[in-house]
Amino acid sequence: MFHSNERARINHRNFRFLLGQKAVGAIFLVSMMLFAACGSDDSSTPASVDIDTDGDGILDSKEILDGTSKTNPCDPKQNSGYAGYDADNAIWLGADCDTDGVTNSEELANGTDPYVNEIKDSDGDGIPDFQEDADGTDKENPCDPVQDENYTGYNAENNIWKSADCDADGVNNGDEVTAGSNPYLDDTVYAVAQFLPKLADLKIFRGNPSDLIPNTTSHEYSLSTPLYSDYAQKFRTISLPEGAQMTYNSEGLLQFPDNTVISKTFFYYNDERDPSLGKKLLETRILIKTNGTWSLGNYLWNEGQTEAAFSNEAPVIQVNWIDSSGSGQSVGYKVPFTVNCTQCHNVNNTTIPIGPKARNLNFVYNGKNQLQYFIDKGLLSGAPAVSEIERLPDWLDDSFTLTERAKAYIDVNCAHCHQPSGYHNSNQGVRPDFRYETSYADSNVEDFKADIRLRVETDPAYGPSMPLVGITQLHTEGVDLIQAYIDSLD
Repeated sequence: MFHSNERARINHRNFRFLLGQKAVGAIFLVSMMLFAACGSDDSSTPASVDIDTDGDGILDSKEILDGTSKTNPCDPKQNSGYAGYDADNAIWLGADCDTDGVTNSEELANGTDPYVNEIKDSDGDGIPDFQEDADGTDKENPCDPVQDENYTGYNAENNIWKSADCDADGVNNGDEVTAGSNPYLDDTVYAVAQFLPKLADLKIFRGNPSDLIPNTTSHEYSLSTPLYSDYAQKFRTISLPEGAQMTYNSEGLLQFPDNTVISKTFFYYNDERDPSLGKKLLETRILIKTNGTWSLGNYLWNEGQTEAAFSNEAPVIQVNWIDSSGSGQSVGYKVPFTVNCTQCHNVNNTTIPIGPKARNLNFVYNGKNQLQYFIDKGLLSGAPAVSEIERLPDWLDDSFTLTERAKAYIDVNCAHCHQPSGYHNSNQGVRPDFRYETSYADSNVEDFKADIRLRVETDPAYGPSMPLVGITQLHTEGVDLIQAYIDSLD
C-alpha cells in the first residue's frame, strides 16, 4: 500500500499528464477549426475571381495574363462588330473605343457601332474609312471613288486631298479651291491672245477682274527690283498657251512662245498699312506675242472699278492715298500713250518685255522661288539649278553692297533705253550702258557722273530729267541711292 503522500504525488503527476493531453487536443481542435474556416472562405471566394472591371468582356485575370489593362475598356482594341462588351458597365459606357468623339453609351443609343470610327476620313474625300473599306475603294486615295463635277463633300483642309488632282487638269485640288475653280471638273481656261474690248474677255483673271485673281493658267510673278512708277503698286501675270513653255536664256530675258500674254496692272492701295481697305485700279498694260512679234495694248479701269476697257487714251488720274508711314500722298498719275511705251520696250527695233529676266525672277515670292515654281509646273525648260542662276539684288536689301543695289536699280529703271540698240543706243558714240552685267570699265559711267547726278534729280516736268516717260514725281529714295553710288566713285 502506498503512503498517503506517495499517492498524492502520483495523483498530481497523472493530473498533469491529462492536462497536457487535453491541451494538445485543444490546440488540434482549434487548428482544425481554423483550417475549416479558411476552407470555407476559399470555397465562397475563389482565388481566380470571375470579374470584368472595365466591362470589355474579358475577365480581369485574363487581362493580367495577357498584359492588357483591366480598367481600360478599349484595351485590347477590338474590330468592328465586336459584341462581347458589358453594356451595363459604367466604365465601358463612358469610354469612346473608336475615338470618334462619341461615347460607347451614345453609340448604343444612336444605333452605331462603338468600335467603328464613323468620322475618320484619311484621304479627305468625304467618305469615312469604314465605308471605303466596305465599298472596296481606296481610303488613301482622295480621287477614289470618282465623283461628278457637282460633288462638294470633300474636306478642303485635308492635305492628302489638297495635293491630289482629281480632275487630272494639271492643277491640284488645293490650288483649284484657292483659285475658285472646280477640283472635279477640268475647267481650264487659257488667256486669249487678242486685244479684245474688255480686259475680262482676255480670260487672264477669273470672276470679277478687279479682284486680280488669276485663272489657273495665268501665273502671278514679281521682280526682285521693280520699275518705279510714281509709287504705284503693280500686279503682274504671265499666261502661256496650252502645252507651251518658256525657255531659259542665260540670266537675261526668258524666251516666250507665241500666244503668250503678259499683264501688268497699276494701282494704289487706299492705305498701304492695310490693303484690306481697298485699292484704286488705274490701268492694265498688256503684251501679246503672236507670230514671233510682241504687241502692246492698254486697258483703262472705269470709275466703278468693275471693268477695264481697251483704250488708246492717256489720261491723268488724280489719286490720293496713305503711304506705309501713315502720311497722306497725292499724285496726278499719267497714263502713257501706247506709242510712248515702245521707247522703253524697243531694242534693235523690236518690241520685247522688260521685267521677266531670269535674274530678276530668281527669288522667293509667295512662298517659293519663282523660277523653281515655273520649272516644277513644267512651264520653264532649259534652266539649270536655280542656285546656279545669278540673282538681281533687291535695291532695298542692305545685305547687298551699295554698288550692287545701285546697279540693280539702274538696270531696271534705265537700262531698257541705255544699252546697245536701245532707245539711247550705247553703241552710238560714247553713251552709258546701264545693264547690270556691264563692267564699270565698259559702262562709260565714269564719263557721265555729273550728267547722271543732274538728270536723276531733275523734276520730271523738265527736259533733262530721266526717265523720259512713266513718272511725274521724283523717286527720292532712288535718287538718294544713285547719288550715294556716284559719290562712292569719286
